Amino acid sequence: MRAALSVAPSGVAGQGRAMWFQKPFFAWIAIGAMGLLALAATIDLTFLKGLPEAPDLPDPVLRLLAITQPFVLMAAGTALGVLLSGKVGLTSWLTARLRGEPARFPSPVLPVAAGLVGGILIALADRWFYHVYSGGETPGTALPTLMQGLAAITYGGIVEELMLRYGLLTLMFWAAWKLSGRVPGPVLGTMLVIVVALLFGLGHLPAMAVTAPLDAAIAIRTILLNAVLGVLYGLFYWKRGLEAGMMAHMASHPGLWIGLSLF
Repeated sequence: MRAALSVAPSGVAGQGRAMWFQKPFFAWIAIGAMGLLALAATIDLTFLKGLPEAPDLPDPVLRLLAITQPFVLMAAGTALGVLLSGKVGLTSWLTARLRGEPARFPSPVLPVAAGLVGGILIALADRWFYHVYSGGETPGTALPTLMQGLAAITYGGIVEELMLRYGLLTLMFWAAWKLSGRVPGPVLGTMLVIVVALLFGLGHLPAMAVTAPLDAAIAIRTILLNAVLGVLYGLFYWKRGLEAGMMAHMASHPGLWIGLSLF
């Protein structure tokens, strides 16, 4: 099955072709900036200032510097998604609407429900892991503050999805299409979703290493639990659109907090 291409119309003038890219790109950057700013507000500057190479700068500047790398990755992922997603049948309601294309916003019911349930189940699996790992002891639950929760929902649900699903997964679908001449089917598409999900899990290791000693068991736990949720987000993006994947990701955070509170 070949993709139904959604590319900049060849007959449109250069300015129109530029707007075909720029309107959705900058809209997503503006939306993602909310997650980046929320993350910046929650960064532990005491930890940053304690690093040997930390520059002597005002706190607001340090916070902005700390989000420079994720901003660049978000911008790159957004550019890839805006340029390539339509070529391989991957969709975004916002991108389509800003281009004047017909699009229907995905129903939030299934992605939100799946995200909540997924978060609760991952919390249960995490409790079970630590019960086995620590010989019956489980770590105490430290629920996030309001600002930390907002940062988790907006940074994870928007910024990480723009980086990984809209960016990297789209690029992998596009590469597979260019190599084979066919849009990835159920088997290959699922494999690509899993690969990106595993990379998503790997991406959580640095943050985990800051909060706890990182041995092999903890590393595997961190990768796999996050990857399971990453598969969920990727499947929603693939089958129902980027916004569905974002809603599932956002909902999984409250689900995780509920699960950690209950178990």
